Amino acid sequence: MGGVAERAAVSKETLYRWWSSKTEVLLEALADYGEQAIPIPATGSLASDLKIFMRETAAALDQPTRRILRILAAEAAAGEEAAREVREQFLARRRAALAAVLRPALERGELPAEPALATVLDLVFGSLWYRLIFGTGPLDEAWADTVTSAITSMTRQAHGEHG
Repeated sequence: MGGVAERAAVSKETLYRWWSSKTEVLLEALADYGEQAIPIPATGSLASDLKIFMRETAAALDQPTRRILRILAAEAAAGEEAAREVREQFLARRRAALAAVLRPALERGELPAEPALATVLDLVFGSLWYRLIFGTGPLDEAWADTVTSAITSMTRQAHGEHG
């Protein structure tokens, strides 16, 4: 917090009036960064909107961001209070952003009602966090396109389309 206060040219006391810990500062900074780096597209097409969102998500995951996210994931795994902070201050905002992409598609009938929207969010972010934490695969444009195809294929299956 001392370094943040110094760079912001404010006292540590000022920082602690707004944030109770360095974790809270990081969570808000990451959430703000996500909102700026990953806009919510509105092309009118699930495939287009999701592809844009997912590719921008992959592009935003530079090495410093990945390192911070891994640290936050470790803190969340180590204690319920940290897990709650990560859920409420960061994950909820990122899930809401993706839901803002998916909800119009659901209303247009491009996305089936089942599985529930929360499950679709879990599929997307579960894939992201699994790869991020365990390094099981890259988080790149190919990953973004594969996840997009998997989600959009649910619509084709719901409507009896193939391929």
